[in-house]
Amino acid sequence: MIPLVLILSAVFVTVAFLVTNENADSALSGYNTLSAEEKKQFDIQNFILFFKKFHIILAISYLAIFGILFFMINPYWGNIFTVTYPLLAYIFYIWKANSFFKTRNQKQYYVSLAVISFLCILFLVIVYLFLKN
Repeated sequence: MIPLVLILSAVFVTVAFLVTNENADSALSGYNTLSAEEKKQFDIQNFILFFKKFHIILAISYLAIFGILFFMINPYWGNIFTVTYPLLAYIFYIWKANSFFKTRNQKQYYVSLAVISFLCILFLVIVYLFLKN
C-alpha cells in the first residue's frame, strides 16, 4: 500500500499543476464538454484556483494521514483509509464544483447528485466489507 499512496499523492500534485486557465478547455474533464454558452456561466478562473488547492491539499493530507494510520496506529486502518479517503474527497469536490456555475444548470446538478450518491454508496460498501473481515 505504501507505493500506491506515494504514487497517488504524486499524481494528485501533478494534476494540480497540469490544469491551467489556458488548457482547461482541453484538459479539464466536464468543462471541455460544455457548450460555449454554458462555459460563460462557469467561473473557470476561481475554479482553477480551487482545483489546484484541492489537489495539493488532497496529496499532502493523503500521504500524512496514511503515514500516521499505517505506522502509528494500525496498518489495517491505513489500508481502509487508502481506499475511502479519495472517495470522500471527490464527493466534496463534486459538490463544491457545482458552486462555480453562475446560474445553476439543472442537468449538471442532477448528474452531480447521482455521482455523489453512487460514491456514497460505494464508500459504505467498502467500509462494510473492510469491517466485515
